[in-house]
Amino acid sequence: MPPSATAFACSACGHESVKWHGRCPGCEEWDTFVEDIRSAPSAGSGRSGRRSAKALTPIPLGQVEAPRIGRLSTGIGELDRVLGGGVVPGSLVLLGGSPGIGKSTITTGALGNLAAAGHRVLYVSGEESAAQVRLRAERLGQGALAVPIVAETDLEAVIATIEAERPEVCVVDSVQVLHASSLSGAPGSVGQVREVAARLMRVAKGRGVAVVLVGHVTKEGALAGPRVLEHLVDCVLQFEGERERTYRTLRALKNRFGS
Repeated sequence: MPPSATAFACSACGHESVKWHGRCPGCEEWDTFVEDIRSAPSAGSGRSGRRSAKALTPIPLGQVEAPRIGRLSTGIGELDRVLGGGVVPGSLVLLGGSPGIGKSTITTGALGNLAAAGHRVLYVSGEESAAQVRLRAERLGQGALAVPIVAETDLEAVIATIEAERPEVCVVDSVQVLHASSLSGAPGSVGQVREVAARLMRVAKGRGVAVVLVGHVTKEGALAGPRVLEHLVDCVLQFEGERERTYRTLRALKNRFGS
């Protein structure tokens, strides 16, 4: 097993450094640098950890086949509109919002509508038990009660379940509580969030599963976790509003498929 290399990363923007900083050189936030342990390149991997690779042949964009993107309607008009017409199969969506704003409610309702329309769905709950999610689903109606759920925080178990169940749409609530056993960092740390998102992205693209990651926000209202998370996903949605008020605002901060 190759030795581990210790580095430091900013929990606010993902800026990396070989030494600790009191103030991040990237975003200039204070006390955001945390230890990020990763495996060092093995001795036999070539000079500077590089390996030889075969050169690729570029293709003119006009010759690239671009099939029409199909979308799945969530049954929630405003959500479909922000997504650009519905959920795109194989996409990775990040939905952020403050606690209690309704992230879990809107995703449960969307999965219920999709299930009622005959689509295979899956809800992965890392923060609540299955019984807690059922209580919320009862308020949403029979459609939500038909949504299959697993309560799990182990990334390997979650991926194995997605591979076995083959849902068309999967909600992971939330990305900050899942952990990969291959890393030593705590759930929610920079390394863990980066690894969880990257591996779920590979599953989404490889299996054509639309994965919706529910994410936390900081007290300033920004998405929590490393900035690389926002770069990895195809779509970033921000759910805003006052918990005491009736109306909510859903904004698309990023959408590779149009909005």
